[in-house]
Amino acid sequence: MILGQSAATAAALAIDSNFVVQEVPYAKLRARLLQDGQVLEYAAAAASRKGSASAHDFLDPKKPPGVVVDDEDAKLTGDWKFSSATPGYVGHGYRHSGNAKDGNASARFETSLPKPGRYEVRLAYPPHSNRASNVKIEIQHAGGTESVSVNQRNSPPVDGVFVSLGEFEFLGDSTVTVSTTGADGYVVIDAVQWLAK
Repeated sequence: MILGQSAATAAALAIDSNFVVQEVPYAKLRARLLQDGQVLEYAAAAASRKGSASAHDFLDPKKPPGVVVDDEDAKLTGDWKFSSATPGYVGHGYRHSGNAKDGNASARFETSLPKPGRYEVRLAYPPHSNRASNVKIEIQHAGGTESVSVNQRNSPPVDGVFVSLGEFEFLGDSTVTVSTTGADGYVVIDAVQWLAK
């Protein structure tokens, strides 16, 4: 019965948005199912997901300090596929490029920081051996644009979730763009964090 309701809701959203059912954004489907009173997580799993992420759970994007923008709020270009197959992610899952090597996909994480100043910028991703070792990232800051590369095959060193992209001065707004250009594997987008220094 629950599966039938979910399928019908996805079909209705697809019709309303003129999408094929597989292209209905997960965030929109999830919000509608919750609005309809459907339970999407069992209580024991939700209770175990307090605090920091481990290898078997996820991290609530509202828990870490600073400003966190989840992949659900990123501005996406190109084809990104939703997944929750590899645990240890921020929010309800992450997105990946499907190993496309055309460089047509990018994701912009944008925020207005609470005050001007120096911030450390971090990227979250669940690592795997099929990930790209050369993910291209651009950080727009007060001094211009910084380009960095991240090896997503390696486990992120900060709590097993985040990797530092560096510290930069910001006047208020910030944009971090992740690109699939030249990638040698799956590019994963999960979340970006800004920490005041």
